[in-house]
Amino acid sequence: MADLAQPATIQWEEFSQLAAVPAHSRVASVVKSPDGRSLSILIEGLDAQCEGNGKKSATAVLVGSIEANIPAKTDWTATRADFRGQLALTNGARATVELGLARSVEGQTTVAPLQGGADSIEFVRTLYSPSETALHTAEGEAPSYAPLTISVQLTLTCPGKDSAALAAVDSVDLELWLR
Repeated sequence: MADLAQPATIQWEEFSQLAAVPAHSRVASVVKSPDGRSLSILIEGLDAQCEGNGKKSATAVLVGSIEANIPAKTDWTATRADFRGQLALTNGARATVELGLARSVEGQTTVAPLQGGADSIEFVRTLYSPSETALHTAEGEAPSYAPLTISVQLTLTCPGKDSAALAAVDSVDLELWLR
């Protein structure tokens, strides 16, 4: 019986947190699959909140990067990320969620009242990005990949005395596409 080739295992460096507001926001853990092709990044404290008769606007930001060591004869072609979070908005409050994955950026603004009359929603937003590869310098040389960057920005406004808003992101699930 012939031995089956084992899939290449990707080794990851530590997650580097580049910016965080509020200051207590942080990446709590990075859980990697055994073959390294997917990661779950758990985030603590990345939330913003405001009230119309007090603090009328708020923001939260988290930016970081992580570097993958891709084995020879394996090409990293793209990455998919699922950002998970929640919004709670009342009486005209507005939340803008901007997400970034490597070269892809997406933003969406939500205003109260929410669809169906709900005060809060949980969301999953998916982004895709091609990998960032340095040009080959010599024939047969393995490609060099840029670190994978992730960014989240939450911006809230509460225009009226009775308006209130809360936004949070608690995890990012990444999947590398390899061939």
